[in-house]
Amino acid sequence: MSHHRFPICQASGKVRYREPKDVKLALRRADQDRSRARFHEVSCSRREIDGYRCSDCDGWHLTSKRARSARPLQAAQLTSHIAGPAAAAMRRMATSTRLTAEVA
Repeated sequence: MSHHRFPICQASGKVRYREPKDVKLALRRADQDRSRARFHEVSCSRREIDGYRCSDCDGWHLTSKRARSARPLQAAQLTSHIAGPAAAAMRRMATSTRLTAEVA
């Protein structure tokens, strides 16, 4: 018998949360643990920063990796809906600084 409040996913070996709200609460607890460790100047092993849906168990898991963005935008795409000299100036600035934006 497991001592976890939530069952373990057979495919990943991670704790299986039933709903996104459970993941949200677990992430909040992880953040509190990290804050408490910083306050007491000790190390903390909690690295979870996001949750994701598992296709194997149809539950939710925590991960320490950031969510992937769809794809980076180029400078021309950033200003395609803006007309006039402002858009041209923004394109020049973006190109000279190699600016890209990520879409969620």
